[in-house]
Amino acid sequence: MKRYVHTLFFLVLLGLVGCQGQVPLLVAVDEPARELPTLMPTVPPLATAVPLETTLPEPAATPELPPTFTPEASRLPTQTPSATPSPTSTPGPTPTPTNTPEPTPSPVVDRTCPDPVPLKPEYAYYYLSGTAWPTPNPAMSETHFWLTKPLPGGGRYLINDTYPYGWDLDGRLLLHNAVDTAGGMGTPVLAAAPGTVVVAQSDMYEWYGWRCDWYGHLVVVQHDDLWYGQPVFTLYGHVLNINVESGQHVERGEQVAEIGIGGASSAPHLHFEVRIGSNDFTTTRNPMLWVDPGETRGVIAGRLIDPQKRPWQGVTIHLLDEDGTIVATTWSYLDDPLHYINPDEGLAENFLFSDVIPGTYTVYTELQDVIYQVPVVVEARAIATVEIVTEPYKPTPSDE
Repeated sequence: MKRYVHTLFFLVLLGLVGCQGQVPLLVAVDEPARELPTLMPTVPPLATAVPLETTLPEPAATPELPPTFTPEASRLPTQTPSATPSPTSTPGPTPTPTNTPEPTPSPVVDRTCPDPVPLKPEYAYYYLSGTAWPTPNPAMSETHFWLTKPLPGGGRYLINDTYPYGWDLDGRLLLHNAVDTAGGMGTPVLAAAPGTVVVAQSDMYEWYGWRCDWYGHLVVVQHDDLWYGQPVFTLYGHVLNINVESGQHVERGEQVAEIGIGGASSAPHLHFEVRIGSNDFTTTRNPMLWVDPGETRGVIAGRLIDPQKRPWQGVTIHLLDEDGTIVATTWSYLDDPLHYINPDEGLAENFLFSDVIPGTYTVYTELQDVIYQVPVVVEARAIATVEIVTEPYKPTPSDE
């Protein structure tokens, strides 16, 4: 089959804001557009047992692209590109959080341990959802780098980028609703912003995660500032030696616990979540859109959708520098029957590159024998946005 190259333009919104082999493509039937969940649903038993988180893997070797690949288009498609350039603006200072509009009361969450224990669903890769993905909301598009690195040392916040938010480590683990950072036992864990501790305990007998005893021990802080009337929570999981208590107010950078093990983890690391609206496993957002990347790094938030705005799930996406070298790899968000992975309300992203050195790059992916390339410019302490609208789904022989 002939291959075509789609070179799309980029939209850059600036502000204070291993390579898996392709498997058979799937497409879902049409469903109503999804809405972000607010309450913890009852979790039904599903197909297979949940694998426990284990030692964090080392990043895979940088994948190689086919020898014929070049960052520049070799042949252009006849259709009109789906995006046009947007003016570039200078990143401003991190916006001051606002307490307006009036806050929405947090729903009461049932903490009763589920019985039976929920089971791991099967995730689909290179899969076109039947549900339309949320669309960006310009009214909520300002950046919110309100949080600082929850570990000592300042500087960059380095995470395990082989297991980012919305990915399952090639089927080995549960769909990830957080980011992880390896660290030695006893490393201080720090509050990412001022707030009040609302949880500081074991979760052996109370339901805060996928199941009870998911974190072992955890700390949850409800922060002082609201996001469009919604409370913002950060969760610090698999911790030990908790030195705060519920109801205590903490300041940014104040120690709340230490890196440990426990629950679904057998190797020391910090599991860090951001929850919006409710202290609930279903309300997480990608933490790398909330943690300040610092003065030497930026973030790319992307959308990979079809013309009907349905998201492609579990697709490998590369970031290439100006020489065409792969400098980072990520995956579009997976989904499960309970929709535990959520996009940012303003950006409606379904993939993300964090800790990106400022410069000019190309976002590259391939679907159904079509190559898509999007140029993007990254600036420090800012979010660049890209949208890839693929050709309409083409059934494969196995679909017919």
